[in-house]
Amino acid sequence: MMIPDVTAENVVFDFNPMISPDREDPHLFYRAARARPVAFSPSIGAYLVARYADLKTVLDDPDTFSSTAALPLIYDNPPEVVAELTAGHVVETRMIVNDDEPLHRPTRQVFDAGFTGARVRALVPLMRQRAHELIDGFTAPCTDLVAEYAVPFAQTVINTAIGFPAEDAEQIQVWTQDFTLLLNPLAPVDGKVPAARRMADYTRYIQALIDDHRTHPRDDLISDVVHGANGLPGLSDDRIHNIIRGVRIAGFDTTRDAITATVLLMLTNPDVRSRIQADPARIIPKVTEEALRRDAPHRGLFRITTRDTELGGALVPKGALLLLLFGSGNRDETTFPNPDSVDLDRPNVRAHLAFGRGLHACSGAPLARTEIRIALETLLQRLPGLRLVPDYQPTYIASYFFRGLESLRVLW
Repeated sequence: MMIPDVTAENVVFDFNPMISPDREDPHLFYRAARARPVAFSPSIGAYLVARYADLKTVLDDPDTFSSTAALPLIYDNPPEVVAELTAGHVVETRMIVNDDEPLHRPTRQVFDAGFTGARVRALVPLMRQRAHELIDGFTAPCTDLVAEYAVPFAQTVINTAIGFPAEDAEQIQVWTQDFTLLLNPLAPVDGKVPAARRMADYTRYIQALIDDHRTHPRDDLISDVVHGANGLPGLSDDRIHNIIRGVRIAGFDTTRDAITATVLLMLTNPDVRSRIQADPARIIPKVTEEALRRDAPHRGLFRITTRDTELGGALVPKGALLLLLFGSGNRDETTFPNPDSVDLDRPNVRAHLAFGRGLHACSGAPLARTEIRIALETLLQRLPGLRLVPDYQPTYIASYFFRGLESLRVLW
């Protein structure tokens, strides 16, 4: 059988999550992508891997599909952006997700110390306290659960886990948004230049935290990576900068979006809500997993091929960039029957790819699941009459990496 070369064939088969129609509903594109060989997107500049089986092939074969291009490098930006980064002595952005073996494992073992079961359990009282504080601050008769609940809740938890001072939360969020913008190759340059300029302050801020934690260790991620953990020594300062910046994005955006996706699923499915109310301890985890499957908050990461290879019915050349569409794989009908429906008893639901798989599976998955559970159960305890505002229609942020609601307006 002749395997098609996808390079020329698919130039009109494009995907751009920043604009319509892919921004509002990428699943229309995902369904079409799963029905054909692996496709090349001119907007993304990468081959799009949409089928669950193909995603599994890539994630399970790090020798053929390298992670070195998992996230873009900020110094790959246009010259005027790079000039600002250089002037500010901003450290490059090579993060753990970009590491192949043997570099990956020792760094990951130190990093994982920040997200142990004990660490997650220790954060539970803070999660409950923050959820109640935020609900106390809701202004009747309606509120936006994205801006007034999920955002500050997720910020508090990840900032504490990392070791950021609580009083710096607002500024840290600005810097995190700047960093996310610099990673987005589809974002306009005129917004990237001031973002790159502000990264100099972020770099100095993180370095001050590193220096302080070196002298005064705490029970947080910064201390782990500075002093070492799991029998391994601490990391170099440049690696620590990259880890802190990266985990602040990964631990905030995805959790924010997962919380609101789970709440929306409940509020738009009366049967789901009834089952939660009847048995919250057992059903909330089921709702969480089904929401993660249906609306994976992380769109996907990149891989780069180390050799010519066949994937999904197409020839992909050595050095090709691949974008792994986890949200598409999670609705692949060959793995998840009736994938668009809500099924709280789906037997293989935890096979979803919302937290990745294999070498780079998300270390923070237990923390995220705990945050979603506490955010949801606290809302239901405090606001049993919670419901969507009339005529609410979900709209989604323009994001290269994330799939999240712009707002979630509710009454109670």
